[in-house]
Amino acid sequence: MASALALGRSHDPSVRSLLEQALSDPSPAVRTAACAALGALGDAAALPALERARGREVSASTRAQIESTIASLTSRATLQGVQLVVQIGTMRNSTRVRGADVADVRRDALTSRARTMHHVAVATPTDSAMLTRAADRHVPVVLLDGNVIRLTQTQRSNVVTCQAEVEFVVRKMPDQTLRSTLSGSAAAMGSGTTSPRGVATLQDQAIGGAVESALRNADEGLVLAAR
Repeated sequence: MASALALGRSHDPSVRSLLEQALSDPSPAVRTAACAALGALGDAAALPALERARGREVSASTRAQIESTIASLTSRATLQGVQLVVQIGTMRNSTRVRGADVADVRRDALTSRARTMHHVAVATPTDSAMLTRAADRHVPVVLLDGNVIRLTQTQRSNVVTCQAEVEFVVRKMPDQTLRSTLSGSAAAMGSGTTSPRGVATLQDQAIGGAVESALRNADEGLVLAAR
């Protein structure tokens, strides 16, 4: 189930067919995870498969997830009810930790979090079609450029603590007028996680928490920034 969500959050269009196949898995939990992952992927081309899955679904909880994902993807495809498009911009890593990989983690966390905002659609860097639809329908667009400005690690006994701090610059498009900045920080702790893989997992959790902190209650502020 976690792997399905990871596929969705990868925003790799090639994984859509794998997730659509998982909608027929015997396990309701797997079907639910696949549906949630398709929502995270954000590809409206999955709507026909989701509609077919809804027609045959027997689990009430899985059906509810299917309907939620269909509503989300339909809104993304038509921009119906959308008040703002958030365009994911450049993600930088100003620390000396892990290089570009950290920026990728942050981009994924930002995209996933932004997609949970009310009346907001998310345009990934390659999603020119979304921006064209927004222009045609006069839906405002803001660009979020981000930076990881701190990523540290401390250890006491066998407990490792990773701390992350992130910052976003908000610009109104298309003229890129600076509107505001958002910042957040978070920490993640774990015991017995001194291996590189274990530390990297904690770093990812800290970055995700910092993104959540920066965007907490930001829905209305971003809409106002676009005016």
